[in-house]
Amino acid sequence: MEVVKTSTDISITLAISGKLSAATAEEFGAALDAAAEETGALVLDFAGVTYLASAGLRVLIGVNKKLKSKNGSLLILHAAEAVQEIFEITGLDDVFDIQ
Repeated sequence: MEVVKTSTDISITLAISGKLSAATAEEFGAALDAAAEETGALVLDFAGVTYLASAGLRVLIGVNKKLKSKNGSLLILHAAEAVQEIFEITGLDDVFDIQ
């Protein structure tokens, strides 16, 4: 998994590539937590995400709760069809802002 950070005055974008699994969940979580501490508007570019496991979903749920508690937002962009299906099957497409 690789994370590339881009910052603007109003948001931080993290371009994620690779697999979001149990093996990468800790690193993924650390990157999201650090970005959430810096901004209230976090954008995740999932164009390079090839796999999303339950451990990755847990991390996303946690950072989403953290951002919402401080009136922030989480936006997920460019999710591949297979990743989008995981959000739909789990019902998390209603929880996250996915475009």
